[in-house]
Amino acid sequence: MQSKRIVITDVGTISSLGTGFESLNEAMTRTPQKSTVKDYDFHQLENDIECYSIKDYDPVQILGKKGLRNKDFSTKILLGTIQTGFAEILSNTDEHDKPGISVGTAFGSIQSIGDFLSDSIISGVNSVNPQLFANTVINSPTGNANIRFNSKNLSSTIASGFNAGIDSLIYSYNYLRKNYIQNIIAGGLEEISYYALLGLLRSGMLSNSGDPRPFAADANGVIMGEACALFLMESEESARERGANIIAEIAGTASSFDPQTAQNGKSDGESGAFAIKTALEEAEIDADAIDFIASGANGNPKCDKFEAAAIKKVMDTKTPVTAYKMFTGECYGASGAMNVACALSDLKNKKISGKAKPYQTIDDIPLVFEPQYKESTYALVTSFSCEGNCSVVILKNVN
Repeated sequence: MQSKRIVITDVGTISSLGTGFESLNEAMTRTPQKSTVKDYDFHQLENDIECYSIKDYDPVQILGKKGLRNKDFSTKILLGTIQTGFAEILSNTDEHDKPGISVGTAFGSIQSIGDFLSDSIISGVNSVNPQLFANTVINSPTGNANIRFNSKNLSSTIASGFNAGIDSLIYSYNYLRKNYIQNIIAGGLEEISYYALLGLLRSGMLSNSGDPRPFAADANGVIMGEACALFLMESEESARERGANIIAEIAGTASSFDPQTAQNGKSDGESGAFAIKTALEEAEIDADAIDFIASGANGNPKCDKFEAAAIKKVMDTKTPVTAYKMFTGECYGASGAMNVACALSDLKNKKISGKAKPYQTIDDIPLVFEPQYKESTYALVTSFSCEGNCSVVILKNVN
């Protein structure tokens, strides 16, 4: 029987921080650069909205022209991330041994859905390109990736809202531990879309100051981002057999649901604390073994208070807490996976990233405002959403 230890052996990312895992370390030393969005093909927002959008990504340069004409931006981001992050294993294995693919997303194809319907209303149903209908299915990016890279062992799309990216890792972790498959490319994907932005704007979740400030006592909302972050996950035995470089071990995972947050936006943090405790038990470590916490805080006051309460119930009050969304924005279903990628980068580069002017935090959470340089073994990555979902992954640095 294969080892039950599940490891990460490759990482691929495309985000506002650049293309490729190696780009993260340097990018997180810079002041985050925001851009604005307003005009889309069929709709326009009333005002420019600040966001962290993907720049300087040319899918044709990475993927070539063939097969891209009718693919939407989400699919192009996913294909580019796979191509730049996992080309070696995909090209050097036959179809029976290729990794499965599992992608988490919150809104998935909502831009394609909305545009397809808008085009039919504005131009008439007879003018709509029927080939674009395929983009309106939420698992379209994953399916297109399976086809392009001839991956037939697993095609999974996890649609669990804002936690989807990290939930895809937890799903794949459990799938691998059951020995159903040898390896999986898993993670999260999300694009900035007019329809998602409009919904978040009307719900009052977007920052009206353009300053997200995670865990701030006076935070007033989030700044949206977009990203794709993927990880090659496999058993330690599989990685050793093929001589792969092991980046980190997934030492523990857990998920829970908080009905108080879902019903009235108020919570004592108990459900989140339960998820953290369960992951620590699975990793067989105590809370004081965690070197830093990669939080999911984003500047949404209700979510941040919920997460702060959970952290305070379990963790040492001196454990450093970072919030990578100060660099990436709130990337919907991709955020959990993107936080894992940033945490891995910090583990490997012996630091804890931060880049913000100090401010008062909720419950005096020890947020990292400027980089701290230290060697770490364990990082706790959390993803707590406004829907009440709580997901946790513990990463163990492998030297």
